[in-house]
Amino acid sequence: MKKYIIIWDFDGTILPSDPYDSEQETVMYILNQMSKRMHPVRRLFAKAMIYADMKKMLRRRFKKFFAHFLINTKVETIDGIAKMLAKKISTEDREIFLKLKQYGHYMMVISCGTVDLSERILRYAGIENCFNLIEGNRFKIESGHIVGMDFHIPDPKDKLKLIKQLNINQENAIAIGDGYTDRPLLDWAKIAVLIDRAGEKKARYSDKKYLTISSINEIIDIAENFCTDVTPLSI
Repeated sequence: MKKYIIIWDFDGTILPSDPYDSEQETVMYILNQMSKRMHPVRRLFAKAMIYADMKKMLRRRFKKFFAHFLINTKVETIDGIAKMLAKKISTEDREIFLKLKQYGHYMMVISCGTVDLSERILRYAGIENCFNLIEGNRFKIESGHIVGMDFHIPDPKDKLKLIKQLNINQENAIAIGDGYTDRPLLDWAKIAVLIDRAGEKKARYSDKKYLTISSINEIIDIAENFCTDVTPLSI
């Protein structure tokens, strides 16, 4: 098997979104934990923001809301949420990531999501070491509490900026995503893979030359069926 640079999105790709992604799940978790202490208007506003984000209506505005909503949250709360969300990654999927690492592929996560969540979820799932690089937006933390966020990749196009900084050759790359935040990266990659677990996205992206898969294990077949040599990166 040839070796590739495999670039993964996180939410909806590595971590199934059913129905919420990791940031939406985090807000819901805190809402449930603080239901008796939180003002009803703030609780209603948070739920409205989650709904709008699920409908792809907010983009960057949800990121700013998310960062503000979590100010003063203890870091240990994020650990508890990550441990819970790691269970969404199936045993079968975990085995595929371990196999891909064993086969020598250079894997990275480039996400518009929150790295602090992604790293912890992958760690609790036992597959963090499968990835050579994990990039996204990161919490600012002081004295064990969240005080803000550094927005490194707030928009889908920012993924391509990082790709250029890393000097990745698109001819050697497999990009894997699940939707609209991944389109710039999928359009860039030589091999673009759309994961469609529910079978609802293929028709929506029929104008694109994406390979559509319904499960993570199909990545191994894709890597076997394309012939590209890759020089491992040093980052």
